[in-house]
Amino acid sequence: MKNQKPFQISLVLVRFLLAAWIGAAVLYVITSVAEQTYTKFSSPIRDQLATIRFPLYFCFGLWIHALAGVFACIAWRMSTLENRRRFLTVFLLVLLSSVLITLDYFLVYLPLQELITPPGQVRSQKFIQLHTLSRHANEVHLTVMLVAAIVASLPLKTTESK
Repeated sequence: MKNQKPFQISLVLVRFLLAAWIGAAVLYVITSVAEQTYTKFSSPIRDQLATIRFPLYFCFGLWIHALAGVFACIAWRMSTLENRRRFLTVFLLVLLSSVLITLDYFLVYLPLQELITPPGQVRSQKFIQLHTLSRHANEVHLTVMLVAAIVASLPLKTTESK
């Protein structure tokens, strides 16, 4: 491969970004659940925490998705024929997860945020439905990114391994 250095850099960065997002998202969920179940926080405080943290979660997530997509695309375009299909798969999985997290933000999170603004409102049936949908949407997009991370991290195929 004539452009091995840019490929190797892209490979390292896409692997790092995918792993970073999985770790960051899991840590975010753990701390968010801890905050929401902490009995000394009132309902208005929990609502305020959600309206502060979730926009940052989505912003960070979209940046990670965008950068991972760029580096997955570079890895796909610069990889050997033996590895091209794999990095196309990684790129398409990142793209799919990007669509899912974007839909989650606009169709689920923003309506949820309206239901807790001003803070401390009673949880309606609509809130419960959207919150459940949000949980499932996050599970799906994180699973897609986890699959992308696993596929990207598998050892590279070489012509000698045939």
